[in-house]
Amino acid sequence: MGDRPRYRELPEGSAWGVFGAEDQLGCLNLLTEERTAAAAALVRTGQLFSLNAPLDWPSPSFAGPTGTRQAPVHTVLTFPNGRDEYLDRFHPQAGTQLDGFLHVIDRDTGLSYNANAGDVGIEAFAQRGIAGRAALLDVERWAAAQGDPIAWQERRSVSVAELEACAAWEGVELVEGTIMLLRVGWQGGWDAADADVRAAAVARGRPIAPGLEPSPEMAAALWDWGIALIGSDNPAVEAFPVEGHFLHVDLLVHLGIPLAELLWLDALAAECAAQHRFEFLFTCAPLHIRGGVGSTANALAIL
Repeated sequence: MGDRPRYRELPEGSAWGVFGAEDQLGCLNLLTEERTAAAAALVRTGQLFSLNAPLDWPSPSFAGPTGTRQAPVHTVLTFPNGRDEYLDRFHPQAGTQLDGFLHVIDRDTGLSYNANAGDVGIEAFAQRGIAGRAALLDVERWAAAQGDPIAWQERRSVSVAELEACAAWEGVELVEGTIMLLRVGWQGGWDAADADVRAAAVARGRPIAPGLEPSPEMAAALWDWGIALIGSDNPAVEAFPVEGHFLHVDLLVHLGIPLAELLWLDALAAECAAQHRFEFLFTCAPLHIRGGVGSTANALAIL
């Protein structure tokens, strides 16, 4: 992958064709077998951290009573010799979720990543599986240490320079094939909020959250670093709500960088801070849904 073009060399900021005309893995191609093997060598203690929220989290839902991504209805069937079950109104992108490339389109062209090559959805990720070296950028902890704490319910854009400063503070490198996990403190803020604060947030109809700066400069940095996947503990990875530039289009449509949202990172972050070790093996097993636009993340961190 050493001959991968720099962002400034991409035509109109598009990486279509870089990994092949029919490619539907995007930057997951950077998770080579050699890199995955090297990531496995990062496992020292064997501690497992599930990064997955319940399907009904956050609750109450921002979708409202009739919108999408509501909690599923869980029905348990009882038989003389045991039980079975099923879910109604199951939204694969409820709770902790992975955005596939069919999730967002370019409004100017109506196309998704790599010009809708075969209209392949999340099944491309599921057939391959995702595993590699992850670097946790605990921006919430770093910012607090700088005397500039992040408020979980305020829209604040985290800049490229801040990501670099946080990585240097932690002693981690952002190199090709890195799975970048961003913690801004949204998970802990929501869980600590009382019912009135949550209800007021939902009444606005959309979450307000800190996140990545939505800008071409951010897209360029993430591509040039060789980020394979980006996950965060907030609802949209980027600062939300959208104001002008929409980073989702840059990453999902133009560059082929998948996004994981609403990851539960607090317990992992606390242990990383205690060990002062912010890199580890990360795995993710999306649901195998033909033509799927997204999936529950089924994500693990292994220290």
